Formats: sequence, structure tokens, C-alpha cells
Amino acid sequence: MHPDLERALQPVFDDLRATSGPLPHRVDDDWPGTGQDAGGPPTARAILWGRASGQGVVVELHLPLPHQVAQVADGVQEWVVEELWGSAPTNWPRCPRHPDTHPLEARVRDAAAWWTCLRDDVPVSEVGSLR
Repeated sequence: MHPDLERALQPVFDDLRATSGPLPHRVDDDWPGTGQDAGGPPTARAILWGRASGQGVVVELHLPLPHQVAQVADGVQEWVVEELWGSAPTNWPRCPRHPDTHPLEARVRDAAAWWTCLRDDVPVSEVGSLR
């Protein structure tokens, strides 16, 4: 796996572990047809695999690390929804301000990736620091 992608995924996986969320069984390297080979910016890509499905994650290599972390957090959240569907609530990570309605969203603020309340735009926890 590309080191930039691995570095961006680490704090998100740390949050999955801290919240007892599902973890992918394996991460496959790269797939064709996106990023620089399709005329876009250079990217690193992988597929997260779970019980029954896979979800792609992409990181643009020219972005600063906080933006990369927020970018891959979105793909990981999509994978978690699919993985939990039908067996547990899918709003991962849960917003502590509104735990029954929506997940937190990764956004960059103050040069860091933060899990943020979608409704109130309140930063809750830096990505990688959930408890």
C-alpha cells in the first residue's frame, strides 16, 4: 500500500478500534481507471474488504495530510455503513450531540482532520482520537 494512503488511513482505523467498529479483513492495493492514469491528480487507492463487499478509498497525493485523512475517512464511513447494515446502527462514528440521528463527518479545521457534527458544525474529536 502506498505510504501516504497508509498514513491517512491509520487514524481512521484507530477510531474504528477505539469505538469497537468493524475493521476491514484486508486492504488491496490500487485499481486502474482513476487518478492520474485517467487525467486527474496523482492518487493512491485501495479497496477495503468486509463480510460481503468492498469499498474503495482514494487519497490525492498532492494534498496535505489532514485533507488526506478527511478524504479517506469518507470512504471508510461508506464501508462501515455497508458492513453494519442490517446488524447494527450505521451512523458511525455516532455524533454525541445527536446519537440517534447522524454520524460525525470528517472535516479539516485548524490544520487537522476533525470529526464534526453535521447539524451544528461543532468539532467533536480530532480524527484518530475517538474514545
